[in-house]
Amino acid sequence: MGKRWTALILAVIPGMGHLYLGRHWRGLLVFSLFALGANGMYLAGEISESEWNPLAQREVAIYVYHLCRGVAAAAWAYSILHIAYLGKRLATKPAQERRDYHLKRGLVQYVSGAFEGAKAEFLTVLRLDPMDIDARFHLAMTHQALGQHRRALKTFKRCLADDVDAKWAWEIQTQIDKVRQGK
Repeated sequence: MGKRWTALILAVIPGMGHLYLGRHWRGLLVFSLFALGANGMYLAGEISESEWNPLAQREVAIYVYHLCRGVAAAAWAYSILHIAYLGKRLATKPAQERRDYHLKRGLVQYVSGAFEGAKAEFLTVLRLDPMDIDARFHLAMTHQALGQHRRALKTFKRCLADDVDAKWAWEIQTQIDKVRQGK
């Protein structure tokens, strides 16, 4: 069983999954909130059940009971959901590292003039993340350097369509104009 699943199973006890992953302060805080809520529920329940307690204080005790129950439930839910989120980040980290590795290798090969190798590396990045704008842009530049103008134009247009942040918009439009003039 991997670290992600062990942490998720331990998160059933609020704060334990965080402690397992080395997030000590957060784990202690979550456990403390859960313990405070559970203790408040117990004490409010005892106060509302006592016979010497007037009716007005019983209503307050019941309100406090529900408030503490909400705090305990929120701490428990936060613990599990946050560990699930952290587990997802742990799972995607190696993919991000592979993406960065292949993108850097592709750029090095592009700069050194090994365009076929660069093309293979950029295609590998796009297999890992099909929406990677950087890899798609550099793949289009590689197609252009290889003289594959039609393929470069198609890749530039796809890159322009996928570039929602307009990170490469100006450069893509400039390159599209150059490809059209080169034909």
